Amino acid sequence: MSITEKGKTDIKIEESEESVIYKIYPEIYRHINYNEKTVEIEVILPGVKKEDIILKVLPDWFHFTAKRHDIRAEYTANYNFGVEIVPEKTTAEYFNGLLKIHAIITDPLEKAKEVQL
Repeated sequence: MSITEKGKTDIKIEESEESVIYKIYPEIYRHINYNEKTVEIEVILPGVKKEDIILKVLPDWFHFTAKRHDIRAEYTANYNFGVEIVPEKTTAEYFNGLLKIHAIITDPLEKAKEVQL
């Protein structure tokens, strides 16, 4: 904001090219395979570049944002895996507008201690 002659105030609003106008919830598909103890998630992100995706994973759910600069939009979602997974063993790949997340289901007895009778 600046003061001009005669006491008038000029307000300049600068709109960055990077500012997001639209928030979009993308199509998300989940497949749980209990036999192989895996969860596969597919997220459709047309027009997004790989370097514009941020993915964070927790044992029960994940969060991601993906900016699409050409239409000044951001795909964003928090989504539940449907089962508890091992975040350290989770991988992801992105190709041609499709984000694939591969997770391993947590074995509830993996860290169990056997008690001798």
